[in-house]
Amino acid sequence: MQIHPEMATVLEQFKDAPPMDFVNTPVPEIRKLMDHMAFPPGNLPMHEVRELGIPGGDGQGMKLRLYRPSTAQSAPVMVYFHGGGWCIGTLDTHDNLCRHLARITGMNVVSVDYRLAPEHVFPAALDDAYAATRWVADHGAELNCDASQLMVAGDSAGGNLAIATCLRAKEDGWKGITQQLLFYPVCDSRMDAPSHGLYAQMPILTREAMAAMWRHYHPSAPAHPLASIMQYPDVAGLPPAVLVTAELDILRDEGEDFAKRLQQVGVPVSTMRAEGMLHGFANFSTLVPTVARLLEAACSRLRNHSGRTVG
Repeated sequence: MQIHPEMATVLEQFKDAPPMDFVNTPVPEIRKLMDHMAFPPGNLPMHEVRELGIPGGDGQGMKLRLYRPSTAQSAPVMVYFHGGGWCIGTLDTHDNLCRHLARITGMNVVSVDYRLAPEHVFPAALDDAYAATRWVADHGAELNCDASQLMVAGDSAGGNLAIATCLRAKEDGWKGITQQLLFYPVCDSRMDAPSHGLYAQMPILTREAMAAMWRHYHPSAPAHPLASIMQYPDVAGLPPAVLVTAELDILRDEGEDFAKRLQQVGVPVSTMRAEGMLHGFANFSTLVPTVARLLEAACSRLRNHSGRTVG
């Protein structure tokens, strides 16, 4: 149960930060703390970064941010959903990660500022995620995006939204999503996989915090299978996936179990377990060299699934 030395060194820089106590602290207060803990901007220039306003899942305005790493007139596109337990996180908290993914893949990346809980409970975030994905598909040409090469991606709760977006597309009979890139996705509201006990008090995400996030996002029980996606009855026909877990993460086993479910019904899945890594490690890609290499390895598997080089 040893944290990777590079990650441990970086965590030392955050040791005096106030704890993210989702059990006892109101979520708006935690968001204020997050505003003062932004990661330093990485040296990851883009050809273009553009703010977009579109109709959200409720018909109200929603913000997106488009990252174009090159001058390509029609690049593949990744629609990205940030993590934060459906409660915290913004376009800015994941700015470095989205830039890094765009640089690695050569894809355009569209980051989605979906509605957050507890003000907006399930299915608000999913409604926004799906609306954003369909909007990008419909407006690809004006965004210099090739909508025939559209994929979804996300970390933690954002990984959950990426999977749920694919499930909703399946329900609608829409085949516009070609791939998924999933970093330590939230998969099961039951939280009964062994890793929940093994790593319940590890830094960044404790078991108590995850339980509180579930209560904020989906206060009624039992959880809907488009929220607790491990309980979705039929996952056949979903797009190929690259699913990355962290060794020292409560969500490790449920993510790997979900990957097995996909494989059992014939969905191509490439899994990676990041040894010595904690939940949330992808956000450290501009600070931890090993994390940068892990992102590159994950994205290289996307190219294998598609049968072509991305970018």
